[in-house]
Amino acid sequence: MMRSCTWQTLQDNDMMNGKITVFNFSSVYEEESFYQGDKSSCFCGSSKEALLLDMKDIPGTNCMCDDIAVTEIKERIAVNCCANNEGLNVEKETDSAALRDFLHGIHFIDSGNYHYMSYILLSMVKEPFSLVVFDHHPDMQPPKFGDILSCGGWVLKVLQDNPNVRDVHIIGADEKLISELPKEDRARVSFYTLDDIKTGRPKTEYPVYLSVDKDVVKREELITNWDQGEMNAYDLLGCIRELASDPERKLIGIDICGECAPDQEGIDVGAAIAGNDEFNRLVIDTI
Repeated sequence: MMRSCTWQTLQDNDMMNGKITVFNFSSVYEEESFYQGDKSSCFCGSSKEALLLDMKDIPGTNCMCDDIAVTEIKERIAVNCCANNEGLNVEKETDSAALRDFLHGIHFIDSGNYHYMSYILLSMVKEPFSLVVFDHHPDMQPPKFGDILSCGGWVLKVLQDNPNVRDVHIIGADEKLISELPKEDRARVSFYTLDDIKTGRPKTEYPVYLSVDKDVVKREELITNWDQGEMNAYDLLGCIRELASDPERKLIGIDICGECAPDQEGIDVGAAIAGNDEFNRLVIDTI
């Protein structure tokens, strides 16, 4: 069943195409307002468009995403995000202007439990690309059950399944977690410490898709529902802006995850949501 979605408008920006998609799996975005200006108004009086897409009723999506859920997610993208394309098959489509326009935007994909959405979005990219990831975790765990897609293994699955990925660059991952990866998997990715990126960004020859998990940021500045790294929030914003504005680097899409959970224990949930809401707003203003 198709669920309702709501269009909003936001501040204009020249670096991306002005389209924002908010995938609401956990309901946390219902407590945030970055995509609508304020909680009482649907319009900010400017040209950036935001789509709030309700995904809460899709079973089999928390941390792992089964094949039925993947199909439903792609169908909702086709119907709701690619205007006037109800018959669009995002799995087989090879040259859709509507699909390219959708991808060339900013996608907010809820908490880190749903980081596998990057894999789903990347399956729709129909040209060679480089993947750049900011994440405290490598997200390269082999699946525990068959070949199921998961938040902890989506990068490995992109490397295994996506014919268009040319190179993968992961920034800020925990060195212990990296060392625990199988040697052959570790060799397929370029890893960067926070010190590495102080002197330069990943060098790529292909258009870039950028995926950001806010758990790379220190917990004193943002609270997610996973263990976190040591990056400063404003340093992360600076890196995002630099990647988005580089004239020599075509950016084909961005996704952002790392919200806190709306029922998370041991934290001030209201304050954590407010902090993430403000960061999301700054991302939009930054790019």
